[in-house]
Amino acid sequence: MTTTPALSDAVTGMTRLADREVHWRLGWADPGADPSVIARVWLAELATAHGLFEWAGIGPARPWTKPRLAGDPDADASISHSGRAVLVAVMRGRGLGADIEVAPYRAFAAPTLLSRMCTPAERKALMAQPPGERRFHAAALWTAKEALVKATGRGLAHDPRTVHVEPAPAPAGAVATAHLAVADGARTALAALDVAGLSRSRPEESP
Repeated sequence: MTTTPALSDAVTGMTRLADREVHWRLGWADPGADPSVIARVWLAELATAHGLFEWAGIGPARPWTKPRLAGDPDADASISHSGRAVLVAVMRGRGLGADIEVAPYRAFAAPTLLSRMCTPAERKALMAQPPGERRFHAAALWTAKEALVKATGRGLAHDPRTVHVEPAPAPAGAVATAHLAVADGARTALAALDVAGLSRSRPEESP
């Protein structure tokens, strides 16, 4: 029996995108636990629980590209972690991406980062936001972009400045912002993930 090295209050759900059922799980890793190990355990559990495919692990990946499932099943998976937060997603078919960033998103207030991740129009719109609100818009923009480039299979080998998205800003009171994306040929679908069920009590803050 495998014991998942994470908190028991992980949130599991299903989101329909581009006529695909995307199964996902979101939660906090325990202090000292490897988020990558947690992610693989969770993917195996989701694939098995929903009868999606026979789990054989994650195959090797080229630098800056999304890893593929071992055994080459007609399925796809995506992993993201930020700090101690872990997000995994899996579905039948190819072209899935997921990304999460944990609040308070301080790095996204830096103009230099915005220049490296935004189209000129996106950067202009972000710089027009009040400084105290800019990072919430930028964090949502980044997770949406990264989910999309993961869905295409290119990952960060795809210049995010060439990807235009218009997500809603991250909710000011949320502990994180996250997106799921499906790329099916020329058609793409993007959805913000509801993280309301993610506990505000992070493992590293526990006594």
